[in-house]
Amino acid sequence: MECQFARNNAQPHKFFQTSGDSLSSLPPSTMSQLPVFNPPSPFLAHLPAGLGIYRKITIRGKMTHDQFNINLQTGPNTNPRDDTALHISIRPRDGVIIRNSIQFRSWGIEERFGGCPVQKRSYFDVTITVKPDSFGIAVNGAHYCDFNHRLPYASIRFIHIGEGAKVDAITSE
Repeated sequence: MECQFARNNAQPHKFFQTSGDSLSSLPPSTMSQLPVFNPPSPFLAHLPAGLGIYRKITIRGKMTHDQFNINLQTGPNTNPRDDTALHISIRPRDGVIIRNSIQFRSWGIEERFGGCPVQKRSYFDVTITVKPDSFGIAVNGAHYCDFNHRLPYASIRFIHIGEGAKVDAITSE
């Protein structure tokens, strides 16, 4: 589904909202690229250069529901989901931020330790940093955890955000 939604750097910008269906029929050149501001949810952005060492992606927004997901994945498909190097599921009601990966349509082993420093209806800032052996995850400016690479970080070409939060910005540096 294509919709004109917001402006990116004062230019009209096309956003692609996902509805759980495959987006593989959309040419990658027409999908959004970072940075994006006030994207709809769910939302998919293409990372044409992939992710390099020490590159950072930051997602800022406000929790609106009990769960919000962030996926760094190799392809644009969400149902079934393409290989996902990092799945983050923020779940304030359960008091946890789950980390996992998907390979060949199979989930890996969840990591659930660390609590949940994000509350429902609160603002959050999640920064993901690509390190040589892991993703560094910071929440609200503080280091939260490291998630060891299970897939090559260089294979990541898309970021998908789910429903459950009003996202203000997705940026990279």
